Amino acid sequence: MNYVIRWVAWRFMLKGTERGRFSAMTLFAWIAIGVGVGTMSSLLSVMYGLETSLKENVLRAYPHIIVRRLGGQETKIDENRFNAAFSRVSGVTRIMPYVETELIAQSHNRALGVVLWGIPDEEWQRMKPNIEDGTIPNPEAPLVQAVLGAELGYHLKAQVGDRIALISPLRRGGAMGSVPKTHTVEVSGLYQSGHYEFDKQYLFLPIEDAKDFVGRGNTISGWHIWTQSLDETDSVVADLARLLPEGWEAQSWTTFNEALFHSLKLEQLSMFLILSFAVLIAVMNIAITLMMHVSHKRKNIGILRALGASKEQVRRIFMTQGAMLGGVGMLLGAVLSVVMLFYIERNYKFPDIYYHQSVPIEVRPLSIVVVYLVTIVLIFLATLYPSAKAAAQDPIEAIRE
Repeated sequence: MNYVIRWVAWRFMLKGTERGRFSAMTLFAWIAIGVGVGTMSSLLSVMYGLETSLKENVLRAYPHIIVRRLGGQETKIDENRFNAAFSRVSGVTRIMPYVETELIAQSHNRALGVVLWGIPDEEWQRMKPNIEDGTIPNPEAPLVQAVLGAELGYHLKAQVGDRIALISPLRRGGAMGSVPKTHTVEVSGLYQSGHYEFDKQYLFLPIEDAKDFVGRGNTISGWHIWTQSLDETDSVVADLARLLPEGWEAQSWTTFNEALFHSLKLEQLSMFLILSFAVLIAVMNIAITLMMHVSHKRKNIGILRALGASKEQVRRIFMTQGAMLGGVGMLLGAVLSVVMLFYIERNYKFPDIYYHQSVPIEVRPLSIVVVYLVTIVLIFLATLYPSAKAAAQDPIEAIRE
């Protein structure tokens, strides 16, 4: 009996007019569902790809966790003791002490506010592959050498070998009164992390030279810490916080980039809700198509009832027909989604102002499943009224018409 119901439903779908011809409304229902589902799947995959690409760029520039003083605090800390303590925390894979200060970098052309990071020798080797011009600082050079973010170098119009002045806003006393603290450094290289704002803002010095410049002796600003997995950062932050003295804090990458990633999540949610309305409109098209089929098939429904079909069987026929309309549409949407993603990946390029010209794409199976489950539920709801309307037809009146 189930086979008969499916066969009748398939016939009604393909022969939807009163004269038993293919109905254009059936085609429109397929296309509407296909476009709605395909567009939602494709755009979400592109947005997830952009999120992952941005996350990779952020974490190429920033560590997983930053341990630093609270604002305005100058509490000294035993670097070696805490290095050993941090290394014993479960999940920690790498620790890097650093010195940080804000200052003004002045070239022959411009002056800009920048953030100086002093980093140890072993970190320069990790940075070396991303230095696009020049090289890491040479400790034997007669003048202290620095690496600039690539965008910072571009805005300062500073090239490898140029000299720039680093001016601290913190003044010091001298024979001429209070004057800014100034050092001259040579540009040894330009560093590109892939994160525009980072590359525009940061300047790097060997940590010993940074300590001399800041004037804190052997006191560091904090530590950069990396973990085995991004999912572990919150638990590692909690473990680190228990080890820190008063006046210090540990922050994960989700905290110091909180606004950026929250805006991405909001965009994804907004896009999902907007496209859900598009799918809802497409599903309403299925309801309208079924209502038209019920109207066109009144005589057929009367004959089925006269031959012994029950109201429940008639209702199931039209619910099955709605499911078939939606199934063909979703299959069309899957094909359309693959074609759209293939086209975007192969043909669409970002402008040259971006580091990555190709559009990143990440297909997350769970999100695709959610899209299709939401569509299936909406299609089921759309079939309830037309199928009930069909089941309520009076067979005698239907045959008489």
